[in-house]
Amino acid sequence: MSQQEQQTEHDQHDQHDKKDKTFSVTVRATNGATWETDFKQNEKVSKAIKESLDHFIAEGAMSQGDYRMVLIVDGQAQPPLPEDAKLEDTDVENGSLLALVPREPQVDG
Repeated sequence: MSQQEQQTEHDQHDQHDKKDKTFSVTVRATNGATWETDFKQNEKVSKAIKESLDHFIAEGAMSQGDYRMVLIVDGQAQPPLPEDAKLEDTDVENGSLLALVPREPQVDG
């Protein structure tokens, strides 16, 4: 194999690795139950919410509802993560603590 072929194979391997990178995170339910899981870095926040909610509903820890996901930093909930954003485009990183929170009811003014 030529050096160029080896480099091409190496580059393809790097791209594959990058595509499948994950964050190991802990997700907290509204009742305080936690779930340690991995999400792909390029996964949308909306999908992470659905997967987390499905997990907690199956465990009996939460009931179906409309939830958002927040990042917990130093024990404080940050503003909800934008649901159409990829996790890698937010402040989420390996080891982050995320929490599901009820979406605030809209008040007609």
